[in-house]
Amino acid sequence: MSSSVRFAAVAACGLALFAAGAAHAETKRMVTYDSESAEARRLTGAGLTFVFTKSMLGRTRVLAVRATAVPVGVLPRPLDDGAMVRKLDDLMGEDRGSGSLYSIDPAAQEGKVMIQAFCPGAQEGWLAVGPFVHARELRVHAFGADAGGEPRLCSVMDFSWRGEWRMPNPNASDITARVMSPDYVRRPGS
Repeated sequence: MSSSVRFAAVAACGLALFAAGAAHAETKRMVTYDSESAEARRLTGAGLTFVFTKSMLGRTRVLAVRATAVPVGVLPRPLDDGAMVRKLDDLMGEDRGSGSLYSIDPAAQEGKVMIQAFCPGAQEGWLAVGPFVHARELRVHAFGADAGGEPRLCSVMDFSWRGEWRMPNPNASDITARVMSPDYVRRPGS
């Protein structure tokens, strides 16, 4: 085997190991957005707080969505149903492709409450959450489906950046559960 082929093989293995390690190196973060649009104020009150991870490769995953002023929130799941992703994406119109899609579990602790808040009468619910960018606005689309299962766009909510917060109890094993607990109150610097 020539030295250039060996070098290429070693370089390829090194890049693969680096990429695999970077993909798993994620940091939990918490950001708050204030309601900007009338629709956001009507549906969320003061705004929304998000707990999310961001990998070194820039991939973001929302772990929790909580109403900022009241103890109501959900732990959304990334939507991996390709047909539903295409349907919801099409419903976003000019915003198509601009948000990560998540499902809200109606059987979860506050899932049904959140679905009804965003889309009255819906049995299922989904969110498209735009990218989190420091000091930039955020758009969230809420979708719902009745017993027939056909999704519809229920609301488009615009939010303004409020701030990033230090995660509570950073050494705790489940920070997301702590943020979602009913007695958690966000205080500046906490």
